[in-house]
Amino acid sequence: MFKKLIVVPVILLSLIFVGLLWWQSASEVEDGPKTTGLPMSVARYYWPGEFWIEIADKKGWFEAAGLNVELVDSNPDYWSSLQDTVDGKIDSNTFILFDLMQFNAAGSDLVVVTNSDYSAGIDAIVARPAIATIEDLKGKTIGVDRGTYLEYILDIVIRRHGLTPGDVTKVKVAGEKAAEEFGNGKLDAIVTWEPIVSEAIEQRNGRKLFDTSEIPGLSPAVNVFHRSFIDERPGDVQAYVNVWHKTTQFIKENPDEAFGIIAGIYDVSPAEVQAFARLDRTLDLRENLTSFSYGAGFESLHGAARQANNFLMEQGTINKQLDSTAFIDATFIRALTNSLQQNAL
Repeated sequence: MFKKLIVVPVILLSLIFVGLLWWQSASEVEDGPKTTGLPMSVARYYWPGEFWIEIADKKGWFEAAGLNVELVDSNPDYWSSLQDTVDGKIDSNTFILFDLMQFNAAGSDLVVVTNSDYSAGIDAIVARPAIATIEDLKGKTIGVDRGTYLEYILDIVIRRHGLTPGDVTKVKVAGEKAAEEFGNGKLDAIVTWEPIVSEAIEQRNGRKLFDTSEIPGLSPAVNVFHRSFIDERPGDVQAYVNVWHKTTQFIKENPDEAFGIIAGIYDVSPAEVQAFARLDRTLDLRENLTSFSYGAGFESLHGAARQANNFLMEQGTINKQLDSTAFIDATFIRALTNSLQQNAL
């Protein structure tokens, strides 16, 4: 009888223990990857490919995923925020792939985890009214932020129109200052982004000669972390990617509410936000699977990286081909896809 009294509680305790293990396992599947709860600083910027970050924050989805996200406003100086990310002051930021490659060539260890968007008309070449075509830029002075993706865009475009980089005179002008400098009348053309493009056109009755809708994928923007951060906190990165997917789906299915959130943050109209978003192609999970696949064209991040690499070698910025597999990591996109497929079964 005494043995029975001992056995019954042991069995009950065993069943409870097994039940707790099952509950913990089910909880991890439902709630996503295990996160550290440590602070994660994430840059925010008024850019369609980054709208999801502020929407997710407003919705409380980072917190729900177990992430302790602290947003850093990079609107006052986007370029400085990139350096802050390289220096470890910001954990995650959105880089143009071209700029990321330059930082990595200089010794950084930035790694792409999602392809957030690509410019689909948001970056442009604007010229004074008398210049009608790209070919007419020969011998002209162009304001462009030297050494950035804007100069890369310029070189790609003029080459496609039979010119060489030596056929034009480049003057270093920050993208944010391009409209002001163009309005002063000292430049024949500029390369910059919206809404500065529209400002330049208004100030001097400028003519848009090219925008990035003409070459899809030319200027991909990517969400990045340091490799050391990924190695130390892979669960946090996976949770971050999962929230990205959830939020991009929400934006697609609820554009009015999504754009309304951004409009409220930046004190602009929802119509303005929506018009801005049309100039930038925000990519979803399916498109990311294509982006992270190997290919020679701009539809693949690896293909886009190789073409940017060729330009950087011509410029003398680097002296060899960078291994794109070292900084384009499909692990988290594929893990998300596998998880969604398993949950669908």
